[in-house]
Amino acid sequence: MRMQLVSCIVAVLVAPATSAQDKPDFSGDWILVSPTDATNAAQTLTVRQSFTRESVKGTPIDPPLITLAVERRLDSGLHSDVYTIGTVGGIVSGLVGNSATGLSSQTQETRFTTTWDGDTLVIDTRYSGRPVDVGADSEHKEVWSLDPRGALLLTVTDQSPGTQPVTTNLIYRRRP
Repeated sequence: MRMQLVSCIVAVLVAPATSAQDKPDFSGDWILVSPTDATNAAQTLTVRQSFTRESVKGTPIDPPLITLAVERRLDSGLHSDVYTIGTVGGIVSGLVGNSATGLSSQTQETRFTTTWDGDTLVIDTRYSGRPVDVGADSEHKEVWSLDPRGALLLTVTDQSPGTQPVTTNLIYRRRP
């Protein structure tokens, strides 16, 4: 009887971890393989994956929230981002209009989503309502997947106002 109880407890504890791993695991250190001449692509990526299995009140979350901490090493330096899969968020800022000075309000907005599309991770960031600098992106979309050999395939699409989208396909391999 005691052995059956222990087996049941182990099964209950392992089940959430197994369901959280139904999707690809992107964690690890990655090195850019192709194209090697991508000037705005990270030469290396470090991805840390964590799981939140209960809320701040201690109630279970099923499925657990998956958070990716991504460090990108580019020629211009190190850039860090955190993505929680299954979330939609944004940032809104602006100026308050003042009739005495004649300033009009200008709202700036950034919206982002991080979602699964099957076994593919989609990270979409959109900027609007701000003066966009020449060459700045108003939309940035990354599609992450793993090929059968374990390489990280990253499709990055950037679009500036009034231009056609530019898509870059990147291939990373895990650092041994």
